[in-house]
Amino acid sequence: MWQHTTMKPRFACLALAVGLTACGTTPDERPVTIEVVALSILAPTCGQVQCHSTSTHLEGYAFDTLAASKVALGRLVNKSNLKRSKLLTVIGPDAEELMPPDAPLAEEDIALIQAWVDAGAPGSKS
Repeated sequence: MWQHTTMKPRFACLALAVGLTACGTTPDERPVTIEVVALSILAPTCGQVQCHSTSTHLEGYAFDTLAASKVALGRLVNKSNLKRSKLLTVIGPDAEELMPPDAPLAEEDIALIQAWVDAGAPGSKS
């Protein structure tokens, strides 16, 4: 009986750890780089042919390649006032014109983009 009692807390801790991981509350391990922002987040969600690809350039932005993303992000990030960057005004939960319109970005992706902008948006071309 004693052994069973001591195993319960261990099981509870394991269950809690698995639950936290499944709920996405663990810290994001992805590096805060333009490559991750462009290729892992923006290209698959925004760089579609019908939206912001090099063939359509909706609103003048393309995100389907790293080179195109660097140019687009350079125009969307206000390096003299990072908090007022247009990029942040269209991806957040309070966005008036939410992008992408049909399926908002995951909170983890928004947080990573925010961290990248806060770091000065390294790698973007002005």
